[in-house]
Amino acid sequence: MRAVIHAGLHKTGTSSFQRCCYDLREELLQQKIHYPHVEGLAHHNRLVDQADVDWLTPLVDTTRRTAGEEGCLLISAENLEYVLHTDRLEWIEKTLLQAGISDVAWVLCFREPFSAYRSLYAQLSYSGRNYRVARAVLEFEATGHLIAAKGTFSTQNRCHLQRFHFNYPFLINDLKQRLQGSIVGVDFNDFTKRAKAPGDLLIRALSADGKGLSDLSDNISTHTNRSTTAEQIERNYVHRFFAFDPTKQKNKPEYIDQAIQARLKSRRKGERRIKRLFETKLAGWEQAITPAEELLRLLRR
Repeated sequence: MRAVIHAGLHKTGTSSFQRCCYDLREELLQQKIHYPHVEGLAHHNRLVDQADVDWLTPLVDTTRRTAGEEGCLLISAENLEYVLHTDRLEWIEKTLLQAGISDVAWVLCFREPFSAYRSLYAQLSYSGRNYRVARAVLEFEATGHLIAAKGTFSTQNRCHLQRFHFNYPFLINDLKQRLQGSIVGVDFNDFTKRAKAPGDLLIRALSADGKGLSDLSDNISTHTNRSTTAEQIERNYVHRFFAFDPTKQKNKPEYIDQAIQARLKSRRKGERRIKRLFETKLAGWEQAITPAEELLRLLRR
């Protein structure tokens, strides 16, 4: 019996993949893949966010009972990205091996760093309906310089200290030194754009009959996230910074629009500089990618 842990990264089609696995968990079980059901959630963040790892042994027992000794326990939790630098992964792996798992594989999806940063920056700008949410207001160029220098970016929300990773070769090498299992880096395009469903390649490698998610159902509930414009991103930041809710306040102060235009101007200038900086400081990120054929060889039964 084996375990495969899909640990993100953020903004790489993880939510779409998890929704597909959740909707097709019965079909996956027929392929000897156990994708745990956690209180109606498509992801497993609630499991990995726990302080201990006691939840793992019952999942291994359920996998053994439902998928058999040749089965595969599949866990998908992008919140693991926050703790990739800690010993949480060693504890997870050790617990799985003690519970009878013979092989553990860690799968991470990597996206071109500048594209990943732009997408993450847009996400962190969004406050939903709560314009008083406690979250730092970022500045595009300053944050980009920090990422280029450190290879990571950390921020805090109400629940987590969030650490996002952009130096993929360093991350892969670090994990290989610390963990016993296989470390696999999947290209974002292979994971999403070159597949009928997000994660098709991964599921095809794990399934008993070599079938991907798109082979298991004709009705896969995928979704395409529309790119947020630079102006809307900066508008989101300014509204939250001033605790201005446009849905409740009809008269918008003049300084709101002035602040939006000032941030937008700075953002557009900064993007060009940060893109060039990333191309220099984070060059060679493709070295962390496992070719699709090699991925299938490593993970196939």
